[in-house]
Formats: sequence, C-alpha cells, structure tokens
Amino acid sequence: MTKKARHISEDAPEKQKENLEDWFSRFPDDILIHIISGLTLKEAARTSVLSSRWKYLWTFTTSLDFDKKVKYMSFPPDYQQSKYISWVNKVLELHRGSRINQFRICFRLDAKHKCNITNWVNTAIAKNVRNFELDLSPGTYDNYYEIPQECYKNLQSGCGLSGIKSLRSLTLCAVNVTGEVVEFFIHNCPLLENLRITQSPDLLSLKVVGSSIPLKCLDIQFCYSIKEIEISAPNLLSFKYIGQDINLHVGSLPQLVDVVFHVTPMVQKMHCIGSIVSYLPQLKTLELDGCNEVFAQFSQREFPKLMNLNISFTAANQETLLGLSFIMKACPFLEKLVLQIWNNGRRIGKKRHQISKHSHQHLKLVELQGFNGREIDFELAFYVFENATMLEKMIIKPSGSRKRTTLKNSTNMLKAKLPRGVKLTVGSCDF
Repeated sequence: MTKKARHISEDAPEKQKENLEDWFSRFPDDILIHIISGLTLKEAARTSVLSSRWKYLWTFTTSLDFDKKVKYMSFPPDYQQSKYISWVNKVLELHRGSRINQFRICFRLDAKHKCNITNWVNTAIAKNVRNFELDLSPGTYDNYYEIPQECYKNLQSGCGLSGIKSLRSLTLCAVNVTGEVVEFFIHNCPLLENLRITQSPDLLSLKVVGSSIPLKCLDIQFCYSIKEIEISAPNLLSFKYIGQDINLHVGSLPQLVDVVFHVTPMVQKMHCIGSIVSYLPQLKTLELDGCNEVFAQFSQREFPKLMNLNISFTAANQETLLGLSFIMKACPFLEKLVLQIWNNGRRIGKKRHQISKHSHQHLKLVELQGFNGREIDFELAFYVFENATMLEKMIIKPSGSRKRTTLKNSTNMLKAKLPRGVKLTVGSCDF
C-alpha cells in the first residue's frame, strides 16, 4: 500500500464520523428529540457530550423510563431506595419537555416514600403523560402507597382533568386504589385504552360500564379483597383476571376476543367466570383453569374462532383426556394448545372413558407443562400425535422434580411415537 493510500485509509473512520455528524446536524431539533426518545435514559444522557447543540437535547426526551437498577442490589434496601429516588428527582429536575409519552416508575417503594411518589405523579400529569406506569411491587402489604386525597381532588379540578386527557395506558402495581378512583380514570380519560391494576388491597369492586368507554384491555391481578366486577364496554378486546373467586357480571362485549381467567385456589365451579361463557365462541385466545364444568362447555359448544388455548389443571386424569378430545372437536381452527399440569398430590382415579378420535387440520404447536412421566401424561401426548395431522412441534416442559433417568426414559417413549416431520423439545433438548 502506498503512503498516500495508507494515509487516506487511516483518515477514513474520522471522515466517516464527521460525515455522520454533518448528516445529523441537518435534522431539526424535533427529529433529534424523537430519536433520543427511543434510547434508554442512560443512553440519552450520554448524547450530551456530542456537541454544544446536543448538550441539552436529551432533557426534552418524551420517554422517562425509570426501570429498576441492579447496580445497587448488593446494598441495603434503604440505600437502594435512596439512590433510586435521587436518580428520578435529578432527571425530573433537568427535564425541559412539556409532554411525556412514557413515564414509568419501577422500584420497590411504599407509603414512607409518599412525598416523592406524589410529586412524580403530579409531574407526569402536568406534562400530559400518555402512558403511565407506577410499579412499586412487591411493596409492603400493610404499607402500600395510595394516591393522597389532595392529589385525587387535584385530578378532579380543571388542571388535573386536562392533564389526564392524553392518557392512553395506566398501570398501577402495589398501589392502593379504590374502585371510585379507578372508575374516575375510566370515565374521565377519553383516550384510555389499557388499564392494569395489581396488588391493590382497597379495590373491593369495580364497575366498567358505559357505551362510550374507549377501554380495549382490562387487567386485574392479585387484588384479593375484590368481590365483584361488572363489565359492559363495547370496545373491550381483552380481559384478564387472576385472583380469588368473584362475582363477575358481563353485559355487552361485542369486540371481546382475548380472555385470561384464573382463580386461586382452583375451583370446580363454572360460575366463577359468570356470564362471560356466552362470549366464548367469539374468542380467539382463551386461558383458564380446567375442570369438568369447563370441559362440558367444550362438549356443548363450538369455538370456530379460537386459535390459542391455555388450560391449567390441578392434576391430570381421565377426565382431562376426555376434555382434550372435546377441545379437538370443538375448536377446528385451533393452532396453539398449552396444557399446564400442576400436581397437587391427589390420587388420580382409574375411571376409564371411551375417548373418541377427532382429526384436527390446523393444530401446529402443543405444549405440555408439568410433564411428570405418568401414564396420563403420555396418553395426552400420544392423543395429540394421533389426531393433530398438521402438528409441527410439541414442547414438553417436565416437572422440576423429575430425575434425569426418568426424563431420559420419558423422552425415549415420546420419540418412539413421534410422527415423521414433527419436532420435539423436552426441557432444553431438541429432537
């Protein structure tokens, strides 16, 4: 290589850097802020050293995602919380933007940090936040943060109402809220489409009713004091509930296509999902606890739109296998099936049923979780092998208590019956 050529080659990276800076300098600030808003807060702050023009651009970011940090996890909890609070306060002090697209607090805090948390809430509302998440989990059960009365009153005022008009998504985890507060957001946020409430002891009942409610996704989890939920929302697409048995009242849900419903402890009563049963045939995705009453619904109805089904069992038995045959028949367009088998130590009965075969033309993926190597586990797998003619893959997730030799024997038995062209995954091994 000549001296001139080598000189050009050495200078190339520097010239490329200059060209890149030149290229970025042509963009207006709004475009650069949009780009910065796609970065993490740490990455966004680093852009301040690029040039004098970039020094303060990051402070206009529309994404304030204060995700939990592992940096201080080896230190005492009080120290971790103090560092986290200081970090959030420092960024908010520097922030110059008038609008926030995403505001996310994610750290274990509780009522003793009330002053700081309330200030963060007020700041987000004052900047017309669109997606707001306050995740203080796991929190302290008897000392959860709750929105102060004066803050709630401020929300009901003119300034407060104007600040939540842009809200599209609201998540509150380990935050104590009443049904009145939740319903206030539902009826006063004209753009609110996603609502998630978890670990709220003061949530006793919830009414989501109204022809003009824009809500599309409702998610209520681990609110163990709640007794009743009423839903009638024409735009609702997805409903998720995990918790104790409740009275569920369902009105008009013409758009509902996705339901996740788990009650603890698992109960053998269909009443727990209330009148939502009438909407089952329109669903595309369904996740719930399996029991004889649930299987009866599959034996009596058709589910022409159901494509993804996830069912949990306390213990698999012959009724489970019979239920699987009902599912195969009732869901002709099912593409993914997940069976979660939790062994509760009960003795499994030996009652036998006449199991009908139902050839299925669309089922492509089946996942058996909690596979224990028992006779019934193999019967479930083999039934799928024999009837799912378009099966592409079966995933076996063994119970954690299975010994290596038992797992190896189970794998060999499954491989012996595996249809040609079907992939098998057992644990972390593919076959």
